[in-house]
Amino acid sequence: MYNVRLNCSLILLCTLILGACSENNAVLRKSIQALDSKMFPEGKYVIIPNQGCEGCISHAEAFVKKHITEQDNIRYIFTKIQSVKLLKIKLGSDVISNSKIFLDTANTIEYPDKKNDIYPMIVTVHGQKITTINYQSPSDDGLAGLLSK
Repeated sequence: MYNVRLNCSLILLCTLILGACSENNAVLRKSIQALDSKMFPEGKYVIIPNQGCEGCISHAEAFVKKHITEQDNIRYIFTKIQSVKLLKIKLGSDVISNSKIFLDTANTIEYPDKKNDIYPMIVTVHGQKITTINYQSPSDDGLAGLLSK
């Protein structure tokens, strides 16, 4: 009986340790990988919701249009899309068909911080793991940091 309790305790302890060591944003990483099968080993993803903070989203869309060709280590994912046709009109055919643009038409992207899901999210990837997440909000200009690096 003692051995059974000891074995159960060891199994529980191992499960807790492995769970604590697992990647914090694994769900988000898997969603990004589902959209971009050639996920960056190192780079940034700008995830732009089509619903939410209108000024922040408009700023992010203008950023994409202006800087789409400048940096190869940045890719853009549009999520919560109400109409692909309207998005294509807003961004232009050349932008929407760029290989750096991904459309999450199935809305698989989940924000780790639900209270920020109305803002564009800047995800930094290193070693194909998410290392940092920043937001473009009225109080934080996360997109400005993309140009300085």
